[in-house]
Amino acid sequence: MRILVLASDNPSPPINGTRIRNFHLWMELRKLGHEVKVLAITRNQDDLKLSSETLEFYPFTRRNIFLRIWMRFFHSYHEWPVSETLKKRVDYLIEEWRPEIIHAEELRMGYYLPPKSKNPKTLLSLCIHNVETELIKKTLASPLPFAKGLFNKLYRFNLMRFEKKIFHNSDILMTYSEVDTMAYQLLYPNLTFMNSSNGVNLIELNPEELSLPPSRNLLFLGSLSYLPNIEGLFWLLDKVLPTLDEEVYLTVAGSTPAPIVKERLKQLGIKLLDTPLNLRPVYLENSLLLVPLLSGSGTRGKILESLMYGRPVLTTSKGVEGLNLKQREGILIADEAHEFANSIKTWVNTSPEERNTIAQAGRAAVVSKYTWKDVGKQLLNNWEMN
Repeated sequence: MRILVLASDNPSPPINGTRIRNFHLWMELRKLGHEVKVLAITRNQDDLKLSSETLEFYPFTRRNIFLRIWMRFFHSYHEWPVSETLKKRVDYLIEEWRPEIIHAEELRMGYYLPPKSKNPKTLLSLCIHNVETELIKKTLASPLPFAKGLFNKLYRFNLMRFEKKIFHNSDILMTYSEVDTMAYQLLYPNLTFMNSSNGVNLIELNPEELSLPPSRNLLFLGSLSYLPNIEGLFWLLDKVLPTLDEEVYLTVAGSTPAPIVKERLKQLGIKLLDTPLNLRPVYLENSLLLVPLLSGSGTRGKILESLMYGRPVLTTSKGVEGLNLKQREGILIADEAHEFANSIKTWVNTSPEERNTIAQAGRAAVVSKYTWKDVGKQLLNNWEMN
């Protein structure tokens, strides 16, 4: 099967959720015997020199200032910077390479899907990582100092218009969770939605690495410029940790930390690992991953990765949304601040034997359900059903 994938960034290094998925998933499909070409847009000119037979890079098109202003006010932010050379490359490959599937990874990349009429035999597939029309309410703010509410409503209106256009041009739409699927089905009852999922590499660990470190070593991990992550981290710092009697050692790690995050952690004397490229030692040095997610959608790949490393996860119901994992199957769930604090206290005082039992149950669950090979087979099954 020939599969053309449209990606919004260079998958390497795999330092955030989208990159991790693109770095591993398409490699797995090649191992399963399929031809896969990935076309990615990039802002980094050095990436353009790295194009290969299976991975190509295309720069954004520089538009004049008047057109950029027009686009900003009357189009979705997905269309402000676009790559016309990538769009032309997709058209060329449709004629010359004849892919059976064109898959856009993220709503933004739906812009590059060709019109259905161009080649009716080609399946057009789109994976939506979040319910962006809800996420935009928190994450997007007007660049102007006045009428912020008005402009944010305009941005959301433009996003919904773009979303509707892209969705109706796709044959199959994939979300990360049943909650997201239900939200979209209410808006688009006549379209086909299916579930995809995040995944994780099968990681081999020796007995020493499988053994949990001291229970007081806690980890917060995630993109530190993403508002739901910042919101959850500050909730942890303000509402949870101050109520603990036990002394704990928190490490915060993640890509591109916002200045407000850096300053806050510096004030509190909390260890920050800025954009670590190798997460293996980060996971192995800690006994519990904290994912205090209060908003957002989709699924958290870091939960699966932590469980694969044999490190249990304390999260909220929102954090575990979309994952087929049970309480104590490597997962501890608490929604209120006092419940979250009590769960940390309980973990700190749990016997090493019981903690290791929980950890092993989580690793076994992920190995059986969420390797990239499993995700790849699920994706192929979704395509074949259509």
